[in-house]
Amino acid sequence: PPVARRPVDMPVPTPMSMPYPLRALKPEGDLPPLILVHAAGGTPDVYRPLAGLLAPGLPVYGVDRVEEMDTVAERARLCAEAIRKAWPDGRYRIGGWSYGGFVAQETARLLAAEFVPPDAVVLIDSVRPVRPPGQTAWDVAREHFEGFTEYVAKAYGARLDLPYDRLARLDDRGRIGLVVEALSAVADIPPAALEHQRTSYLDLRTGEAHTPGSYDGRVILYRATEPAPHTVRDRAYEREDDALGWDELCPDLEIVRVPGHHLSILDPPHNQVIADHLNRAFG
Repeated sequence: PPVARRPVDMPVPTPMSMPYPLRALKPEGDLPPLILVHAAGGTPDVYRPLAGLLAPGLPVYGVDRVEEMDTVAERARLCAEAIRKAWPDGRYRIGGWSYGGFVAQETARLLAAEFVPPDAVVLIDSVRPVRPPGQTAWDVAREHFEGFTEYVAKAYGARLDLPYDRLARLDDRGRIGLVVEALSAVADIPPAALEHQRTSYLDLRTGEAHTPGSYDGRVILYRATEPAPHTVRDRAYEREDDALGWDELCPDLEIVRVPGHHLSILDPPHNQVIADHLNRAFG
């Protein structure tokens, strides 16, 4: 059973050396920290502009990507263990943008069952995908790669011929490795961009393979109001419901509509809307 919370007026620990994979983005402050999980293929540095808009007393920490872990559950378990070590008093909030929200919600579920639930879970435009019945993982992957070849033709004027029969026999790591190799052969793309293609693809696949469970604690969903100009369109993420599917699992859900689209929601001026609401909610 969860342990009891300590008195609210106890000082919040600010560890000098954070347990892996946590790191400080804005460590100053005495309020319970906000811990933000990386999005697909990225780093928590994307949250630095938002962290700078938050109240001076609110510390912000990030969760780095762990390459060797292939599931949301594994990453959530590691994150939960790090939080227990860093804040043994049980005072914290957790969240994430897009894929990061899936890891954050699963981490909150683990900590609620085994430790202390967070004061709140913050989902920043995390969309639960809706797949047509009968669609296999390979169907999803092939549709993505076919859309990607169209993007490469438009953006780089290059023809990307992919061996789909061979790709079908590989796992996700093998598939994206082969695609990145083929892409580097036909287009002049910086290595960092190729690596982001690889890591973001892998994270998205782990997110789609994850089935979120129910969570009764407080959840705040920041929902973008405009359609996103994604490189490859995926209809499974084009939901029209305000809750983006989370109301089915999270009964204590607050929805905050934010101007902008999925890829711009953390950029000015949209991040100010999120910061203003968080400052009121956590002040």
